[in-house]
Amino acid sequence: MRMLLAVLTCAALAAADWPQTVPEQTQNKRTSTVAEVRAFMGALSQRDGTLVPYHPAGSPVATEAGKPLLAWRLPALSKDAVRVYINANIHAGEVEGKEAAQLIVRELLKGDHPDLRKHIDLVVCPTYNADGTDALDLSIRKHQPNPQGFGPTGAGGGVGRRENARGLDLNRDLMKASAANTRWFLAMLQDFDPAVVFDLHTTNGSYHGFHLTYSPSMALGADPQLLAFNRNLLNEVRDQLKTKGLPTYDYGNFRPESTKPGEKPEAWETFDFRPRYLSNYPGLQDRLAILSEAYVYRTFPERIADTRAFVLACLEWISAHRSEVRSETAKARQHWLAAWKQGPPSLPLSADFAQTETYRFDVVIPIKNADGQVTGEASRETMELPSFVSWTPRVSVSLPEGYLVDPAYAFKVLPVLKAHGVKVLAGKARPLSPLLTFHESERKIAPQAFQGTFGLSLKGAWRAEESPRPMQQHWTKDDLDRAIYVPLNQPSGRVAFYLLDPRSPDGFVFWGFFHESLVRGDGAWGEPVRFPILAVGGPEGATGSIPQQLGAKAE
Repeated sequence: MRMLLAVLTCAALAAADWPQTVPEQTQNKRTSTVAEVRAFMGALSQRDGTLVPYHPAGSPVATEAGKPLLAWRLPALSKDAVRVYINANIHAGEVEGKEAAQLIVRELLKGDHPDLRKHIDLVVCPTYNADGTDALDLSIRKHQPNPQGFGPTGAGGGVGRRENARGLDLNRDLMKASAANTRWFLAMLQDFDPAVVFDLHTTNGSYHGFHLTYSPSMALGADPQLLAFNRNLLNEVRDQLKTKGLPTYDYGNFRPESTKPGEKPEAWETFDFRPRYLSNYPGLQDRLAILSEAYVYRTFPERIADTRAFVLACLEWISAHRSEVRSETAKARQHWLAAWKQGPPSLPLSADFAQTETYRFDVVIPIKNADGQVTGEASRETMELPSFVSWTPRVSVSLPEGYLVDPAYAFKVLPVLKAHGVKVLAGKARPLSPLLTFHESERKIAPQAFQGTFGLSLKGAWRAEESPRPMQQHWTKDDLDRAIYVPLNQPSGRVAFYLLDPRSPDGFVFWGFFHESLVRGDGAWGEPVRFPILAVGGPEGATGSIPQQLGAKAE
C-alpha cells in the first residue's frame, strides 16, 4: 500500500512539474509576452526534446523593430502524418489563440491526444505579431473582458496592439508582403509545406449566440473542389462541437450589422474574398485554411478554452481524414496544371455573395457597461435567416501565358514574387507569342490611404495595339529581353496572376508598386511613361502581328 501511494505521489508530482502558461500562473490576470512564450516553450523542450525551435530557411529572424519571430516544431511520431501550421496573435489584442496554442503543445507532449501526436506534424507560432504582443495596455479593446493585471494600476494587465510597429495590419499584408512577419510566413509555406493553416483570432461585431466563429479559405480563384472540401471539414466539426455544448458557425455579422430599436436582421454575411488575409491566402497555394474567431464578449478564460477546444476538434478531424487531406490538396495542384493542357484557364476578378444555406441564429440584444462589455441580455430571439457565407465568381477572364514586367521595376517586384514562390525567368525566355498592352478604360484611386498606400483600381483589357498616347516610351527588344518574365503555367500561377494582372483587387497595381508610372499629377512635367506590364499571349484581342514598337522587328 505504501509503495502504491509513493508511486501515485511521484506521478502527481511529475504531472505538476509541467510548465504553466502565464494565465495559469496568474489566475488569468495577465497574458504572455514574447519572452514568456519563449520561456514556456523552452521549458517544454527540456521535458521533451522532440519539440524544437523552428525557423524557415532564408527568412527574417526578427521584425523591423527587432522583436524575434519565434516558432516551434513538434514532428509527428509516424510517417503517415499531415503537416499543420498554427498561427496566433496576428492581431495582438486578440490573445486567446496565443494562450490556447501553448496549452495544445503541452497536451500533445503529455500524451493527452495520442492520435494527434502520432499523425500531426505541427509548427506553431504563438506570437506572430511580435511587435504588438509586448505592447500590453489596459486601454486596448476594452469592450472585451481582458486580463486586469495586479494592484490598483493593473500592472502587467491588458492586451497587445492590433498592428505592428510600422502601423501595418499584418492580416492585410499577405499579397504585398511588406512586413518581415509576412516574408517569414511565406518562407514557412515553402519550407515546411503545410497542408493546413490555422489563424487564431477574437472577433468583433454582432451579438449572437455562438461561442466561436470560423471560416475556411475563401480566396478568389482558388480550386473550387478544394474550397468545398475545406468547408465540409468545418461543417462536420461544427456539428460535432454542437453536441458537446460549444455552438460555432461561419464567421460573419448580421446584415445590417447595427439595427435600430424594433428592427431585425435580414441575413448573416461573411467577410472578404481577397487573398490579403492570412486565412484566405493558403487557398491560392492549394492548401486548406481555418480561421478561428473566439467570441469577444466571453470571458478571457472562456475564450482560451473555446479556442483550444475548436482547434483540437479540427486537428482530430484532420488526423482522422489525413489521406483525404493529402489527396485533395494534391488534386488541386493537378487541376491547375492540367487545365493548361486544355487551353488557357480562366480566373475570376470579382465575386458576389452566395447564399450558402438557411440557418437558425440567436439574435441578442445586449446589456453593456461603460466600456462596451456585455454584462447581460435584454432579450434573445432565435431567427431563421439566409446565410451568405461563401462567394460566387462574377467577372472571370482568360489568362495569358504570362506577364513581362518592366526591368525598371525589378527591384520592387522580384523580392515579392520570389517570397511567394513564383518562378521568374529572364525576359528573353518568353515564348514567341503576341505581346499585349493594357488599355485602361476606368480607374479609381482610393480617397484615403490604407496600409500606407492610396489603392489604385483599374478596369480595361489587353490588346495587341499599343496605347495611342503621344510621346509614350516604347518597348525595345533590349527592354523585353531584360524584363522579368513570369509564366502562369506553374504551381504558384494563381498567385502570380493576382499579383500581376492590373485589374486584380489585391495585386501590385492596387498596392502602389507602379504608382510612379501610373499615378501622375500636374506636377509630373515629363513625357508619359509606358505601362509597366505586358501580357504574353492570351485570347483577349490577341490577334494580328506583334507591333513593331514591341520589338517585332528589332532583331
